[in-house]
Amino acid sequence: MTWLIVTIVAYFLNAIAVVIDKFLLSKKISNPAVYAFFISSLSLLGLFLIPFGFHFYSLSQILIAIIGGLFFTFALLYMFKAISGNEASKVTPFMGGLQPIFVFILALIFLGESLSLQSLLAFIVIISGTVVISWQNNSKTSQKEAYLFAIISTFLFAVSYTINKYVFINQDFISGFVWTRAGSFLGALTFLVIAKNRHDIKNEIKNPEKKTSHLFLLGQLAGAISFVMVNYAIAISASVALVNAMRGLEYIFLLLIVFSLSWKFPHLLEEKNTPLAITKKIVATALIIGGLFILFI
Repeated sequence: MTWLIVTIVAYFLNAIAVVIDKFLLSKKISNPAVYAFFISSLSLLGLFLIPFGFHFYSLSQILIAIIGGLFFTFALLYMFKAISGNEASKVTPFMGGLQPIFVFILALIFLGESLSLQSLLAFIVIISGTVVISWQNNSKTSQKEAYLFAIISTFLFAVSYTINKYVFINQDFISGFVWTRAGSFLGALTFLVIAKNRHDIKNEIKNPEKKTSHLFLLGQLAGAISFVMVNYAIAISASVALVNAMRGLEYIFLLLIVFSLSWKFPHLLEEKNTPLAITKKIVATALIIGGLFILFI
C-alpha cells in the first residue's frame, strides 16, 4: 500500500499549492499558452534525475514517453483556456470528477487493467464523493465553451496519465519520467510557432509579476513535489485509475486548509456555508473516506 500513502501525501501537497496560488495570484489569464509554456518549460528540471538511474530504452519506448509528455502540455493549455474566464472554482472540480472516469476507461481498454471487486467498489465510492463535492449549481449557459475546453483538457490529461502508466510498466521510473518531461518541454516549444505567443512570452519574461515571495516559491515547490509523487504512485500502483480517483482527497484537504485559514483570510472561502453546502461537504467527505477504508480493509 506504499502507493496509497504516496498518493495521499501528493494530493495534500497539491492542495497546499492550490491554496497558495489562490492567495497570491489575482491576474486574469490573458493568454493561456503563456502559462502552459512556462509550466511545461519547468519540466526540464526532470533532467536533474539523470544521474540517479537513467537508462536508454528502445526508440519506440522513448517516443511513447515523449508523446505522453506532449499530451500533458496540451492538456495544460486547454485547462488554462477553460479557466481563463474566471471560472476556476467551478471548472477545476468538474475536471477532477471527470478525469478518473476517462482514465478508468482508457486503462481498461489499452492497459487491460482490471480492478478487484473490492478496488472497484472503493473506486465507485471515491468517485461518488468527488462528484458530490465538485457539483456546482450553475444555470448560466455562457460558460459552455469553458466546459468544452475543460472536457478536452480532462481527456488529454487522462491520455497522458494512461501513457505514463504504460511507460512506467516498460521502463524504470527515472528514465520514463525524464522522457515524459522532455516531451512536455517539446510541446511547449510548439507554442512559439505562433507570433502572438512569442510576443506575450517575451513580454512576460521582461515584465514579470512582482509576486516571487517565499510563499510563492513554497507553493511552486509543493506543486512540483506533488507532481513527481503522483507519477511515482502511478508507476508503483496496480491501477492508474485508482490513483486518479483519489484526487477527491485534494478537495477534502482544500476544505480543511481553507477553513483553518478563513478566520484570517475570509476571501479564500468562495462558497457560502449554507445548510445545503455544509451537507454536501459532509456527505462527500464521508464517501471519500469510506472509499479509502474499503481499500485499507
